[in-house]
Amino acid sequence: MSTQQEVTIGSFACVFGDLERGPDDIPGFAALWQAAAPDTDFDAMGCGTFRTMSGPVEKYIIESVRQTLDGQAVRPDDVTHLVLATSDARLGSLAPDCAVTVLDALGMTQCVPVVLSFQQCCSSLAALRHGWELFSDEDVRNVVVVSLDFTPDDSDRVRSFALFSDAVASCLITRDTGGPLRLASAAVKVDHCGLMGRDSFMSRQKVAQAAFTKVFQESGERLDDVTRVFPTNLFQPVTLFNASIAGVHREKLHFADTLRAYGHCGNSDWMINLVDYADKVGIRTGEKYLAQASAPGFFACGLLVAT
Repeated sequence: MSTQQEVTIGSFACVFGDLERGPDDIPGFAALWQAAAPDTDFDAMGCGTFRTMSGPVEKYIIESVRQTLDGQAVRPDDVTHLVLATSDARLGSLAPDCAVTVLDALGMTQCVPVVLSFQQCCSSLAALRHGWELFSDEDVRNVVVVSLDFTPDDSDRVRSFALFSDAVASCLITRDTGGPLRLASAAVKVDHCGLMGRDSFMSRQKVAQAAFTKVFQESGERLDDVTRVFPTNLFQPVTLFNASIAGVHREKLHFADTLRAYGHCGNSDWMINLVDYADKVGIRTGEKYLAQASAPGFFACGLLVAT
């Protein structure tokens, strides 16, 4: 992984689906929930509302990237790479000219686009690492990382582990304008049993520990020194359980308010939680934060250090 001290991360932006809805707005919600999680009280899941995009996803990507560039006063022509991440199921929902539409609308005439996927909700942390490693080329000055997930069919929103929502999030990795964070290390690990639908307590614990071991050995840091963890916004009992088997204390998690307001926004969750924490508490020099994502078959994390 690139270790250039002048490279930083910042200018986070989140653009949510413009329609705010509640679970009962989903046609047949009671039956869908009973089928997904029989005899389970939905009110105990920690969800309140979710968001739906009323227009094409390109509209939300463009707005998120525009906010990210404006946040650091970066000219579109100075961005060399646009790294997009989305869940596996959404790849087929993207228009063939999605990247061209976004680049043209923003005037990013020198920008090379790339999509990272096939790692479910962990794809955005793979994208963050890929974007960071692009700076091994000294000609790279600015890279925008974008996470996007949306659910076209309401009946697909209700799962046993999460209530799916629509959002885009983005950030800037830059050599030119100082951001508040630096990526110390990142890892994505695979749980083959999970990929096959046969995950267990042991397999999930093993994949989480493998990711943590790599990140903390590579960075020379410790989990105990992490100030806050920004996880995937699965239902509250699921998120707390996943944290416990990974060895993360629940008081270090920051997710409850965003889960209640937005539900599970796929790849964007960790960025949404980071932005919410930065707005409410602030990013403090020297502190360490762990971006974390989990999905059937995968576990990912990235250690961010405040510059």
